[in-house]
Amino acid sequence: MIYYSTIPIEMAFYRPDELKLKQIQVDGVKMIVHEGEEGEATIVQVLSGDPGHFLDPRFQPGNTIKNVPTVTE
Repeated sequence: MIYYSTIPIEMAFYRPDELKLKQIQVDGVKMIVHEGEEGEATIVQVLSGDPGHFLDPRFQPGNTIKNVPTVTE
């Protein structure tokens, strides 16, 4: 099969069930993280109404958190 598109292949065949996303709370800041290896997670999105949380370098998307806390669903 040949697939011609301007969309990257990762987006065309995206499967959200393959991602292990969790909502957690760290230091009072809720965020969505992607579960990685044992006890680690990568920040995907910050869920906060406080602009100061978005400016805090600890909570920037892409940062890795060790010892991930429990889910806050």
